[in-house]
Amino acid sequence: MPELLSWGPFAIQTGLLAAVAAGLAALVAVRAMSRPVGPAAGHAADAMQSAALLALVVWKFGHVLFAPSVVWERPAALLMLNGGTREAVLAVAAAIAYGYAASRRKGIPARLVLDLAACGAVAATIVYVMIDWRYGKPTAMPWGIVLNDPAYRYHPVSGYMLLVALAAAIRLWRGRASAGTGELFRYAALHMGIGLLAVSIWDAAEPSLLFLSGAQWRGLALAGIGIVSSFPTHNKGRKEMTSMSTKQTNTQDSAAQRRQAEQNERNRQDTPAGEAVDKKLDGPNRPSV
Repeated sequence: MPELLSWGPFAIQTGLLAAVAAGLAALVAVRAMSRPVGPAAGHAADAMQSAALLALVVWKFGHVLFAPSVVWERPAALLMLNGGTREAVLAVAAAIAYGYAASRRKGIPARLVLDLAACGAVAATIVYVMIDWRYGKPTAMPWGIVLNDPAYRYHPVSGYMLLVALAAAIRLWRGRASAGTGELFRYAALHMGIGLLAVSIWDAAEPSLLFLSGAQWRGLALAGIGIVSSFPTHNKGRKEMTSMSTKQTNTQDSAAQRRQAEQNERNRQDTPAGEAVDKKLDGPNRPSV
């Protein structure tokens, strides 16, 4: 994709268009997932909408904090320049801090916020990769992207990521009834992390730290979050199974005690009056035959 898209006298940077469209898609997805859940989900959607707007502003104008001299010398750069990696990290941090504070103030469950955020992130990924199209390593596959020379094709890494995100979106939509349990967040983090690692195999990005690229580190982080967040769910399941087993054992013991009490009562009724009963040979302590 070209770095600048133009329609007549109007022009916009591809990255900015992709970021704005992705943010709008995330808000639409969050609203759609929050409707059947309840009022708490509506409050969470409002807080996430404000957080997304804050993140966009910080990303767009964050370069003022890192390079104020450029804006001082050329004020028009305040509108022309977009944020980079530093501004994106700062924007995400600001959005998380605002979302956390708003959810605590309104008493919104953290698992509900995480589930809705996961749905919004997957929707944003779908829209972003559709607009900001990227290519990867050379390939001989017929679906490779042709740039200038028809003899060379390149892996459509954005297309691969689009398939990964679409699969995650279908799974999240089918499991929307479990919103608020944290299960949607766990699945989205694990699925998108593994998918990002798989797509990075055909990406042309250079390693940045410890022989891994930035996309690979993000994939590892997402997959790790998904794995760690699944531990409470498994522990809860084991506790429920243990509780059910204990209840079943207690029920069986109670039934055996009732049967023994009924047998003792029948024995007492069958015993003639004045005849002694040997407690060692009767009752629950009698020897087994």
